[in-house]
Amino acid sequence: MMPSYSFTNLPLTLHALLDLRAAELQDQIYVNLKGRSLSYGQLASYSLDLAARLKQVGVMTGDRVMLLMPASEYHLSLWFALSRISAVEVPVNPAYKGALLRQLIETAAPSLCIIDDEYLEEFVHASAGLVATERIVRPRDLPLSDAPAAATLGLEPKRRDTSCIIFTSGTTGRSKGVMMGHAHQLAFGAAFAEIVGLTEADTTYNFLPFFHIAAKFVALGTMLAGGKMLLRPGFSVSCFWDDVRQNQVTVCAAVGGLCHMLNSVPPTDNDAENPLKVLYAVPVPWEFKAEFEARFGIRFIEGYGGTESNLVAYSRLAEETPRSSLGRPSPYFDLQIQDENGNELSAGQPGEICIRPRFPGTMMTGYFGVPEKTLEAMTDFWFHTGDRGYADANGFLYFQDRLHDAIRRRGENISSFEVERILNALGDVAESAVIPVPSALGEDEVKAIVVLKRPGALNEEAIFRYAMESMPYFMVPRYIEFRAELPRTPTIKVKKAELRAEGNSATTWDCERNGLRISRRGLVDQAAHTKTNR
Repeated sequence: MMPSYSFTNLPLTLHALLDLRAAELQDQIYVNLKGRSLSYGQLASYSLDLAARLKQVGVMTGDRVMLLMPASEYHLSLWFALSRISAVEVPVNPAYKGALLRQLIETAAPSLCIIDDEYLEEFVHASAGLVATERIVRPRDLPLSDAPAAATLGLEPKRRDTSCIIFTSGTTGRSKGVMMGHAHQLAFGAAFAEIVGLTEADTTYNFLPFFHIAAKFVALGTMLAGGKMLLRPGFSVSCFWDDVRQNQVTVCAAVGGLCHMLNSVPPTDNDAENPLKVLYAVPVPWEFKAEFEARFGIRFIEGYGGTESNLVAYSRLAEETPRSSLGRPSPYFDLQIQDENGNELSAGQPGEICIRPRFPGTMMTGYFGVPEKTLEAMTDFWFHTGDRGYADANGFLYFQDRLHDAIRRRGENISSFEVERILNALGDVAESAVIPVPSALGEDEVKAIVVLKRPGALNEEAIFRYAMESMPYFMVPRYIEFRAELPRTPTIKVKKAELRAEGNSATTWDCERNGLRISRRGLVDQAAHTKTNR
């Protein structure tokens, strides 16, 4: 019988897991791609050959190897090849360019860079003076082969050894490189597999980029379960359900705005005729959760965590989760809500979500090259997430906002996340992004950027009046702006930093310029008020 792996009995390294599965499931398909497939045995052979070739071009134990390429069988093979020679994978967002890309190259100081042809010119330009051209290779220079070259691969890495550096999005400042050990990556995969109940009969859908931890934990969770994975280089609304049906996909991880995109597609008679069982959503769209589950015949599960930590809280398939809660803490981590002084808060009191592992090696080893940032994040031996939330008396966790996304208006703290959920519940709204706009009087004003399901279905005043009826006066957006779509990262998260930097424009609607003012006593129609007092 094929061994079953969980959080507490994981293989020691990434390639050890692959080799175990390849021995047990040699010819079974692990990955389906467009027009081709890859078995467990083939992936093991490809990674062995690449490992030998990397050694031949001078990659040594502990060397950092930077990768800029889309998700592919080649990227998968490199991931495990680098594990075999105890090198460190540094996957980078291929969309990065110019000064931002140069900053990451400067920080990582890679000994070798493997760059897809599409990104080569920009990389050479950005890395000038930092990386010698002979240290830049293309995938065609190290082609895949299932006849492994002979080479001594070196010392076997330890489970805590850094196997990957993933750069954060840099929303609160310069991007930081999160150092992840083998155990950390594998624990992520085990947590995902446990949360969604993966088995060898399942097929997962992975459209996420491998410079993001979600792509990795879906891939590793699938491998730990001995299942199959459909791999796509990106997400397409128009192709999603055809992919699901044709490949018998049963589980998908939906980050960012994927659920809102799918919900915006006009209903059809066969929406529920699909094999998908579980949609792992971050976050679950509670504003249309019940309708979505009924329409597509699926079950939502939510997880909470981050690259630095792990999947540290989640909802359970076997229990009902209170509305707006993301579930309960994982049994593998301690979770505490703390005030600004590090004191634990009681049930119902909001504060910063802080985390501590119960098992060794299951969180980051630190931020690469910036030990002061590591110490700052690990104050009092707790990892400080930068997220604001609270836990109820039954232990259910509620996320409120990123601390830096919280809005301070008229003496009140406002959760942009909660304002968005209320706006998204309005039938003609596909999704929204809520951001702070500096006020001339100090503190912030609230701005909502709204995407409609049908252009012209609502005007700004209709949304404003709905907000007045649906939320406290201090949360109601003063500014409203329509857009056809929201700017997104490759993982479909909204680029709020970009929206904040843009501020207001000529297309931004201002309630006060249109004769409407928000007050503690409700809506003040300034035009009617002026007319009455004449």
